[in-house]
Amino acid sequence: MFKKYINNIIIASAILCSASSCTQDFEELNTNPHEFQTATPDVLFPGVVKKSLDVVKGDPANKMYLQYSHYTTAGGGPYNTYWYSDPLGESWWEDFYTQLIMDLQSIIDLYGDNPRYVNQVGMAKIYKSYLASVILGTWGPMPYSEAWQQKLSIGFDSEEEVLESLLTTLSETYEVMETGEDTMDDPIFHGDIDKWRKFANTLSLKLALRYQNMGANITDFGKLAMEREADLIGMESEAVVAAWGTLEENWNYFYREFRHQNSSSQLQRFSHVFYTQLRDLKDPRVEVYAQAPVLGYTLRDTLTTQTDERVVVEYNAPFVGKPKSTTPHDNWALTDQQNPYSGLGDDSFSDISEKYYAKDYAPTILGYAETCFMKAEAKLLHWGGGQSAEAYYNEGIRASFAQHEISESVDTYLENDGVKWGTKSEGVRDYRSIVTAKVENGPIEQVLVQRWIAGFFQGFDAWCLIRRTNGIFDLPPHFNSDQNGVGQATNLPERILFPTKEQRLNTNGYYQGLAHLGGADFLNTRLKLSVPKNYKDWGAMNPIMNTDVLRYYYGTTLEEYEAAGIDFEIIERL
Repeated sequence: MFKKYINNIIIASAILCSASSCTQDFEELNTNPHEFQTATPDVLFPGVVKKSLDVVKGDPANKMYLQYSHYTTAGGGPYNTYWYSDPLGESWWEDFYTQLIMDLQSIIDLYGDNPRYVNQVGMAKIYKSYLASVILGTWGPMPYSEAWQQKLSIGFDSEEEVLESLLTTLSETYEVMETGEDTMDDPIFHGDIDKWRKFANTLSLKLALRYQNMGANITDFGKLAMEREADLIGMESEAVVAAWGTLEENWNYFYREFRHQNSSSQLQRFSHVFYTQLRDLKDPRVEVYAQAPVLGYTLRDTLTTQTDERVVVEYNAPFVGKPKSTTPHDNWALTDQQNPYSGLGDDSFSDISEKYYAKDYAPTILGYAETCFMKAEAKLLHWGGGQSAEAYYNEGIRASFAQHEISESVDTYLENDGVKWGTKSEGVRDYRSIVTAKVENGPIEQVLVQRWIAGFFQGFDAWCLIRRTNGIFDLPPHFNSDQNGVGQATNLPERILFPTKEQRLNTNGYYQGLAHLGGADFLNTRLKLSVPKNYKDWGAMNPIMNTDVLRYYYGTTLEEYEAAGIDFEIIERL
């Protein structure tokens, strides 16, 4: 997809940093076809999209976002152990600013005043707003209004200032873009301006929901997006999706890292916590999200038969989620022998589905099912909407099942306890019985849980969802964290730290950002999107080891196991 742009991008990016200082006459620059500095949006933009997949959906997702969302579990590495690596954080920060947004800002600066480029500049503004929202949700206060300027000291804007600027830009861009010849064959929508406008409006709703606790000046943007409901993403073909490619320079990060290079570091495994939620709701999407373990995990279930006989069967668990850490809290009277996952290697746990390793995998940036759930939440918040919250919710589930080509299962699923609108689920406890996946707090919890499930592999968005809620997701801490040490509870990080290079090279700006955070540049410093959490007293709990999440996957009767067509053995008749 991006091969034809690669050489031009490398050259153009090198000169665009100085393009504004090389000429003071934009019209002359724009009309001279021989000026090398006139790199056009169609040259720059595809490279930004490709690189953004590596930055947002690649290395940070692998090492941080997917772990913090509880979609996957990986061993080793400071981020996976709820700590921080300054070199990695610094490289991601620089990628966002110098590899991605700088090129988008160049498009805006060079062509922003040219009426022939309104739509193409609009695309750059929308995508810049998306990338800036990821920086905002990862670090918090950030250089924005003064960034990408030729200044030695760059100020940090507050979260409120950045957010209002993003939402204003998205709304204004939505208004000025219109279908016409001013377009380009971009890698996302291939020049479809109507879909770009829907991207802008839907992203506005998403950010307003994420930061709804910041007040009316933010929620009003969400209400405006709902007033423009016809221009929210309304079908799967309008979802914001971009694909890696089959050519080596464009390969999926996860293919390159774990299939081509066969790296064992940060190896992804399906999360035990996320699996408990799927098991609680009897969710068949686990079969498209995860794979069976390479090494079988043997189970024994006691089943009934049609003749009221009871039999014990032995079989391999179809899926086994990996816990974050099997280390117990120092206060618990537990031994390693009591742990049902003790001593298991990675091959005993479920890998994520092979489709996520495809060379040309296309990750979702902003999806249709996600939009349905956002509309359901907005409706519950009285932000407007032409349908009921229940209708939006059900459509979101149907959209997710259709996306994964399992629509034949959706009607049955919609009747399950905790899934059917207004119902509760019984709950499935984790292997230590310290958290329980269940749905019991009404429609808003149902909407948010389903959004979490449907958004599998959108790690950053799920991390934001978890941080901005309290009591919706019952998630365990890390008991073997690099931050607090072995045997102590470390709760989910709220952000990552500013790069130390900012403190050295942009001292005034760094301390301005620190002031916006209340003076605390820590992992547990809450951002404006977050709400206070009522964490349990983990050390005072009395864990009970169990394998509830694994057992009875196929039902409780011998006939159900026979109908499933699995290999099992009757080892005892009771």
